[in-house]
Amino acid sequence: MCLFGMLPVSTRAQSSPSHPQATPESVLEELGSVTAIQSSSDLGPAGIIPVVKGFNASLGVSWQHDSSNGWSTLLSPNAAYRFNRYVSVDVAVPLFFYINIDANIGTKAKPEYAYAPRYGVFGDAMLGVHAEVPLPGLVYYSASVVMGMPTGNTKFGLGAGQPTYDINNHFDRTFGLFTPDIEFGEGDGSALVDPRVRKDYISVGPIAHFQAGTAVDLPWNMLFEADAYEVLPLKPDLIYSTTGKGKKQVTTATNVGPAEDNGFLTSLDIPVTPHVTMSGFYNRSLRNHDDVAGFSFTFLLKAPPREPDPWP
Repeated sequence: MCLFGMLPVSTRAQSSPSHPQATPESVLEELGSVTAIQSSSDLGPAGIIPVVKGFNASLGVSWQHDSSNGWSTLLSPNAAYRFNRYVSVDVAVPLFFYINIDANIGTKAKPEYAYAPRYGVFGDAMLGVHAEVPLPGLVYYSASVVMGMPTGNTKFGLGAGQPTYDINNHFDRTFGLFTPDIEFGEGDGSALVDPRVRKDYISVGPIAHFQAGTAVDLPWNMLFEADAYEVLPLKPDLIYSTTGKGKKQVTTATNVGPAEDNGFLTSLDIPVTPHVTMSGFYNRSLRNHDDVAGFSFTFLLKAPPREPDPWP
C-alpha cells in the first residue's frame, strides 16, 4: 500500500526532458523487468529502490499537515541495494524534526493533555526485502516483507515499542498512460502499511489491508496516483496516540478495533532534475474523519535510467 510512502509509482517519473540521460539497451532491458517494485515500495518517488543492480541512497524531506495535530516536518534517509532484477532490500530511519505531541501539561495526579511541540524525535526504523516476477499477460507481481524495529519514541506515540512486520502483495498492468494496481497484505504494525503519510497514531496487533487504484502518466514525466484503501484489525489492538483525540491518551488494549481505517490516497510526483523529485500528497480517512496533506522533496544519490516520455 501507500502513506511518505506511501504510493505506487512508475519508473517514468524519474527524468526530466531538460536533463536527458543516455540509457544503454542492456539497461533498458533490465529496467523493463523491474518496474513492479517501483509500484510496491510505497516509500515515495521511483528511484529510491534502485531500478538496476547496485546501491542507491536517498533523502526525503517532508512537510505535512494533519487535521488532528497540525504541522510536522520529517526527514527520511534511506539506503537500498538491488541484487538483481528480482530481489532488492532497503532500510529507512524516519526522524521528526518537528511534531505536535499530545503532552501532559498538568501534574501526574491531575493530568491535563494539550498539544506541545517536540523536536528531533525518531520513529521506528524499517528494513524491507522486495521481490518481483513478471506474470503472463503483461501483469507484474511484487511482494514486500518489511520489518519495523523499535527505535521510535513510544512516549510520544511515534513507535510501536516492539518489533513489527508487514507482508504486502502487489499486482499491476499498464494500459497506455494508465497503470491500475491492486494490493493486499497482512501484518501487525499500522506504521508499515503506508509510510509515505504519517498518521497521528500507531496500532500494534494483527491487521489486514487492501488497496486498489491507478497511476496516470502525465506530460514531462510527472506521475499522478489515486487509490482507495481499507485497513482492518483482526484482533484487539494496542494503540499509541500522539493526539489522544481529546484529553486522554489511548495506550491500552481495547476491543473496539481502533486500528480500522479506510479512505483515499492521492499523490503527484514532479521530477525537477534527474536527482530531485518534488511531490504532493493527500490522505482522506473516512472512518476517522481526518485529513493529511503535504509536500516533499526527494534527493537521490544516483538518478535512475531514463525511460521515454509517453507523451509526445
